[in-house]
Amino acid sequence: MANLDGRGLLALRIASGLSALTLLFYTFHRVDFSRVSERMAEVGLLGFCLIATPQLVSLCLECVGWSHVFSVFGRRVSARALLRVRVATEAVAQTLPLGVIWAESLKPLLLGRHAGVDTSDAVAAIVARKYLLMASQAAYVAMISAFGFVTLRQLSSVLFGHAELAWCAFAVSALLCLLAFGVSGAFTRGRVADRVLGALRAIPNLHFQRTLCERQATFASTDRQTVRYFSAGIPKNTLLPGIFFLAGWLCESVESYLILKLLGVELGFFAVASIEAMLSFAKNVAFVVPAGIGVQDVGYVSCLTALGVHDSLNVGAAFSVLKRGKELFWATLGYLLLASDARPNLARPRLSIDIA
Repeated sequence: MANLDGRGLLALRIASGLSALTLLFYTFHRVDFSRVSERMAEVGLLGFCLIATPQLVSLCLECVGWSHVFSVFGRRVSARALLRVRVATEAVAQTLPLGVIWAESLKPLLLGRHAGVDTSDAVAAIVARKYLLMASQAAYVAMISAFGFVTLRQLSSVLFGHAELAWCAFAVSALLCLLAFGVSGAFTRGRVADRVLGALRAIPNLHFQRTLCERQATFASTDRQTVRYFSAGIPKNTLLPGIFFLAGWLCESVESYLILKLLGVELGFFAVASIEAMLSFAKNVAFVVPAGIGVQDVGYVSCLTALGVHDSLNVGAAFSVLKRGKELFWATLGYLLLASDARPNLARPRLSIDIA
């Protein structure tokens, strides 16, 4: 069974990689590389540093918001420790097929090492973070869609032949909102971890079952902490940290706006932001493809062409190279942090402060 699962996972990785390469080839096979190089040379090193900044700001804002989650659990966890965890796990999420799954699996271990958070609190905090991501993205998509609705109508009309499809952006926001409420409702009632434990008991492996028995208290503690968080009330568990998460989403739009501005594209902020909001959602849906490669690239080229941007193919190629270069920069830093964690003297847990 394990061998079969491994083959299936390998097949999925290969398929996702081939899909990404196919989309990239389809999008950029007619690119004039000399013109792309000229546009990137105009950006320069200083411009690239400017492009790399919004992601750092986004991660810092998210970590400040995430630290408020731990305060509900009666712990004080520094945003600096959370930032290290986020940079390291984001590298995995952005570079590996199904990277989001591997990144989430690493978070409890890294939270234990760098923030002194035990497994039950770490898992509960990860669940709360996912909830905040969905809730804040719902608000982000709705807000950007409202301000960029003219652009969305134009894109919808040119790309699909029906301007009314622009209203689908608000449907995406509503879907994210429903998912956030669903997560909140499910965990408010508790026993989610207990039900997961019950499902895992069906696995016929003696060693695994012994491990489950040893960790039974951890599952119960996770249920208690998730109930504690989602029962704390919307003002405390959503509004304050949600503002930081929302600001983090806006930084993604700022990043894309800066790249296009440096490439000489004169589009308004909300026009770019409306494109970014939709493509960020599409990238999250296509999580099997590392960093949404292909999905995001063909999306931007199509949107730039539909908006009448001059030399849209080469501009889109330069945009993709700069965006991927920025992701490679942060991924390299993340993997360096992970490599340092493998050194025993740097892998000691740090104690968090209990404020309950």
